[in-house]
Amino acid sequence: MLFVWKKVWVWVSLEEQRWVKKLPIQYWFPWTDNTFFDRASLEQDSWAIDTLLDATHSMVTKKWSEWTIWWLVYPNGIGFFLKALMWWVESNWEGVFEHRFNLLESNTHPSLTVWVHSPLWSRSYSLAMIESMDFNAEVWGKFTVSVNLKARKWENEDDFSVNYNSENWFVANMLRVFIADSIEKLDIAENICLQSLTLSFKKEIKDIECISSLDPIDYLVSGFSIEWSMEVLFENNSYRDDYLNWNAKALRILLEDKSHPYWEDDYPTFMLDLSKVIITDWTPAFSLNDITKQSISFKWHYDIKQWKAVEVYLKNTQERY
Repeated sequence: MLFVWKKVWVWVSLEEQRWVKKLPIQYWFPWTDNTFFDRASLEQDSWAIDTLLDATHSMVTKKWSEWTIWWLVYPNGIGFFLKALMWWVESNWEGVFEHRFNLLESNTHPSLTVWVHSPLWSRSYSLAMIESMDFNAEVWGKFTVSVNLKARKWENEDDFSVNYNSENWFVANMLRVFIADSIEKLDIAENICLQSLTLSFKKEIKDIECISSLDPIDYLVSGFSIEWSMEVLFENNSYRDDYLNWNAKALRILLEDKSHPYWEDDYPTFMLDLSKVIITDWTPAFSLNDITKQSISFKWHYDIKQWKAVEVYLKNTQERY
């Protein structure tokens, strides 16, 4: 049976017990781009049986799955992936639900069950761990996210009834970015005129394996990094000077969908604070017929004085994660 990829449904659940698939399904989301690969490692044997061919037989020694999902940033849906990325979350009711996510200093982070249904198959993938998450925005564009995951091998499933959430999504013109000398000064900093941005979270994932199993029995986190790059107008030398002098800064991303309020002063909100970033690269654009611009790359550093790393704040209608 031939079909187009628009007929594929994807949804996720946060696992309560690692690698035990989670039901009921927690969140269906409309994806824009999705690749998923069922992987296997093969070992071949080459015997001396009077032939020049280099292989006589192969056996499967390992099975796993790899995913890349790209979609728009929805106020409710992004929280499931933020929890899998960072682990610790505190939720409160303040007219709407408010959630604060922080990085837990643990080698064991939450896992997801990813489900996929197509006209040819219906499968679940447990122990899905986020390896990277990239947020992107450009002038006149959308605010998007791409997530790379590694999971255990597939299990065949019965069909499910699909129930999409009705959510508006963030676009780039809802985005404001603030940079200040310290995290306390972000509240009074001025919005930066951005041309584009990319915010990247990366985890180092280690496979935990046993000789008696085809599947990894777990994935552990051995490292975590955050990087940020942006293109801005080249109006002064402040970024160049910060780069050459390794001046630490605090950075905030704020998205507010004021076009779709929950109540009078409550609307979908996504805010991220980095308490200590340092510019790792500064490059002006030498284009003869264009406006002067500059590209800046930052790397997040742990703030020992504040005992802070990264904090993400969501305001939405999701009760908890």
